[in-house]
Order: sequence, then structure tokens, then C-alpha cells
Amino acid sequence: MEIKLEDQEQEMRNQGHVWNIICGSVDSSVLKCTIELGILDTIHNSSKPMTLSSLSSASPSLSTLKAENLYRLLRHLSHMNLIAVNSTEGNEIFSLTGISKLLLKNQERSLKDWVLGIDDEHSINGWHELTDYCLSADDAPTPFVKLHGKIMWELAEEVPEVNALINNAMACDTRMVMPAFVQGCDSILKGIKKLVDIGGGTGAAMSYVVKAYPEIKCMVFDLPHVVAAAPEIPGVEMVGGDMFESIPPADALLLKFMLHNWKDAECIKLLKRCKEAIPADQGKVIIIEMVLDQDEDDNDLTQARLSLDLDMMLSSGGKERTKDEWRILLEEAGFSKIEFIPIFAIQSVIVAYP
Repeated sequence: MEIKLEDQEQEMRNQGHVWNIICGSVDSSVLKCTIELGILDTIHNSSKPMTLSSLSSASPSLSTLKAENLYRLLRHLSHMNLIAVNSTEGNEIFSLTGISKLLLKNQERSLKDWVLGIDDEHSINGWHELTDYCLSADDAPTPFVKLHGKIMWELAEEVPEVNALINNAMACDTRMVMPAFVQGCDSILKGIKKLVDIGGGTGAAMSYVVKAYPEIKCMVFDLPHVVAAAPEIPGVEMVGGDMFESIPPADALLLKFMLHNWKDAECIKLLKRCKEAIPADQGKVIIIEMVLDQDEDDNDLTQARLSLDLDMMLSSGGKERTKDEWRILLEEAGFSKIEFIPIFAIQSVIVAYP
């Protein structure tokens, strides 16, 4: 039977789509390699687009690369829309795109540390356990625990490199989301006298709040080894402790990218403790987390959120949640009013009132 031309063309499009899925891990590996070699930063620091020869001799790390290997990396980066390739006087020249500027070092708005954290060997190997974990019992250890014998936070306490990766990724996330949070949530923040950032790391998030609202007394509450490594931030008090045991009282609590680390039962336990720590009449818990069904028409953001949901499943046993899942979780913890506020970030703001 003769196959129609349009069927053959559709078959090839389907094949291309499947091949791209099969090779999906290549993009993240190329991205990590690019950051480690400093390719994007080298082009950024140049006063003009660079030829292959000028790029190869621009830094010690690149000068040791074979020119052919460097070119093949650049060719792939161009297809990822991270490098623009043009021609002048018969030579190809390479420059950055608007997207690649989100991956530079020493930039306020950069996702570079997320690349290094997500693709680190302590995390990436867990993906090979996905099938087994999907088939396992509810109380089975996560792939991360199976591989390392302990949860991520325990490993971070023992291995400074892992602790640095986590803190750098969280600080990176903070630099992306906190300006949007401060700009979009003035009505939520005004009138707060004391704000405690639960699991606030080294205090990066609170530095934005205290700068915009110096009248708010800001505190970071995190594990002792985390706050011990934190820099001093004027106007921000650093306190060590266990959030599942007790939470410092305040009229508002902030949970930024925290609850996705835990399963529902643990989240409810933590949220109940949060509810106990705030005033029953005017208290609030401010949550900055992904909402899976927010901006569903944006395919890139939706895919990123769904990918991070699976990453949480493998690393901590946690999850990203839909609006309905957030409502159920917060109502189970005893909150009577829930407000969703979209901001210009991959996360949304969820405000829960007693």
C-alpha cells in the first residue's frame, strides 16, 4: 500500500519529537559543561562577537579544548537559542542571546546555580531509580536516600560542597523571585511588624524585605548549620532551630520554596505549627511556591513546573501542587481563608489566614 506524502511528513515530525525526548538529558549536560567552561561569560566579557579562534584563546579553560569540540558545543548552544551565530568576512561569529544572559555568573538575575545544583552528581543519579521508585510502596525511601543513605539536609550538614550547592541554588531562586514578590505584594506586606522566614537559608530573601520595608522586624529561622554559615545582614536576626519542633512567634511567617520538599502529612504538621505561631485575628502565612495549573497556556513554564515536580519526588519525596491541592492542604491545617497572587516568577504567592 502506498504511503501518502503527508503521512510520511507527519511520521518524520513525530520521529523528530521522540528523538528530542530521548536525547533530552543532553541539553542539561551541555548547559552544565558550558557554565563550567565559562563559554557564555567569556563571550559576555568581550567587547564584540567572537570568532571560534578568538574564543578558544580567550581563557585557560577554553584554550585546552580542541577547536572542533568547542565548535560542536557552540553549534548545539545555537540550536538551544543560547548562542547567536552570524557571518562576517567569511568567518562565523558568536554572540549571546537574550535567553543566555540568564545564565551568566555574577549577575543579579541568573539561573546558573540552579543548573549546577540540578545537574550535580548527588541529584542526577536518582533519575536512574525512577521506575523502581514509581513501583515502590508509599513509605519507601526516596532515590536520594537510597543512593546516599540519608536525606538531602543531613547530607548537606556533613558535606560542605552539597550545602553550598543548595544554598547557592536557593539564593539564586531568591534573586529571581523576591523582587517580583516585593513589587507584587505590597498590600500583603504593609502593616506587618514581625516577619519570620521559615527555612530562610542564609537570609537572602529577608534582605529584600528589610530593604523595601525597614519597619518590619525580620528574622530567619533555619537549621543551626545553615544559619552558622550565613553572613550578617543589617536588620535581619538569624536563629537556628527545628521548624518541626517549634516556630518563633510573629504576626506573619514566610515559607519560600519550602513546602514542596515534604509530603502532605509533613506539610500539614508544619502548617499547624505555623498557625499556632501567628495571631488568630490578623496573622498570616505567606507561601511562595509553584502552582502547577498557573499559566497553563505557557508551555515552557508548565513543562518546567512538571519537571521540578518529578525532581522533588525523587530528591525529597515532596511535590509541586495545583490550586486545589494547595486549598485542601491549607484547609486540613486549619486555615479558613486562602488567597492566590500571581507574580512575575515561576512561583506564585499563596496567603493563608487563620
